[in-house]
Amino acid sequence: MGGIDVSVQINKKLSRIGLWAITLLVSFVILFPLYWIFISSITPETELFSTPINYLPAHPTLDHYIQLVRDCDLGGKLFNPLFITICSISINVVICVMAAYGFCRHKSRGLSLAYSLIVISMMIPAVVKARPLYTFFRSVNMLDTFPGLIILYTSNLIPFAIVILSNFLNGVPVSIDEAAEVDGATTMQKLFHVIIPLMRPAIATILMINFINCINDLFTPLFYANRIQTLSVAITTLPSIDGYSVPWELVSSMGWVIIFPIIIFVSIFERQIMDGIMAGGVKA
Repeated sequence: MGGIDVSVQINKKLSRIGLWAITLLVSFVILFPLYWIFISSITPETELFSTPINYLPAHPTLDHYIQLVRDCDLGGKLFNPLFITICSISINVVICVMAAYGFCRHKSRGLSLAYSLIVISMMIPAVVKARPLYTFFRSVNMLDTFPGLIILYTSNLIPFAIVILSNFLNGVPVSIDEAAEVDGATTMQKLFHVIIPLMRPAIATILMINFINCINDLFTPLFYANRIQTLSVAITTLPSIDGYSVPWELVSSMGWVIIFPIIIFVSIFERQIMDGIMAGGVKA
């Protein structure tokens, strides 16, 4: 028996060591590119491709960020995506919460068909919808405008958000709604005072995912806008010294500018997202 106990303890220790090794490996794969982008952004151009590789710059500098602000209108390019993203995800949440509640609590063939069409729309590539949408927005003079981009971003986010919120809401017992009705609550009171508080983890999840998708979206601002530039488009138009070579120091700086708001946003909603994952909805 003693030998069996020792063998079990050894297996547990080996399993723990294996888990730590996998965790460290995955963490390195995820974090090292972020570290390298940041280091490259504060490394002078003359040291960027030095041999051997310097994992810590000998003469760190913020000149690349200053150049972005001075020569590349970083303030405007940072304001545009943040403004469009905040407006889009706010409108998206309002629409999708009510839509998900309707799909989950009011069953009919028409609603089932509408939900199926929404799911199918997620499978249509953006490039397939580009030409008709471009023609439509040009005909109504909303091409290359903030309202037009906000509508495009919001429409792109709606299918995913409705699916996530509907799946979460399906786990909330109908008996909760019935109890609220017994207490005299109207439909809107049930939605805002009962259902939405329960849906906060799911709402936080779609806020985070949609925020990341909007900030990283390249196709929408590239195809539907020219005057209004976002960070994802601006990184492809950074000026080079000789007109041909890629300014990697500016690319790294712009990359970190794109990543930093995402890190802040994820940090803010991390607790709510983890609560949603752990809870998995309300069980009957």
